[in-house]
Amino acid sequence: MLKKIEMPAREPRHQDLAVLTGDAADLARKSIWLSTSGWPSNAQDISPLAWWRTLPSDLLHDAEHLLVIDTLGRISMFDRDGKLPAAVRGDTAAAIGAALSLLPFDEVTLTVDITMTALLQCALRGDATSTVVLANILHRVELNYPLAAELSVSWYTRLARGPSRRGFRARRRSCFRDRNDHAEDRA
Repeated sequence: MLKKIEMPAREPRHQDLAVLTGDAADLARKSIWLSTSGWPSNAQDISPLAWWRTLPSDLLHDAEHLLVIDTLGRISMFDRDGKLPAAVRGDTAAAIGAALSLLPFDEVTLTVDITMTALLQCALRGDATSTVVLANILHRVELNYPLAAELSVSWYTRLARGPSRRGFRARRRSCFRDRNDHAEDRA
């Protein structure tokens, strides 16, 4: 008296889908990356001057640190007396002073990006004070960016992890700067 139950035939559901090519394939690869990293963008998609306001600390590694140093090294300053030129050269106190002097800011300008990237350079170097200032500014400033709170938390988390063993030593930084100076001499 048991009735035999028949299972429906299994048919592939993807027969009518076309193979992704071109921009659609790139979009698919990015959506796969999003699902694995959890962050909507990466360093290759954004200017280094915008990383401070768009990327969390765990997506910025040694290679990105070098790009920040290189990007700031290519910026020419008209105001040679202020804090910003010293901040761009890597002076932590000047970078913190320049960043705090911007507050409060309502919009992100090129000056804000350069100043905050100088602060980012110090934070990536492992300076705890600049990391706290960067996290605090990200927390307090209205960036109109949906993940601004997560950005701030990522910098506080980096600070809580303690000193990075991956940071550049002074010798490596000077080698990189020397190599860039020689490249500029050849150009």
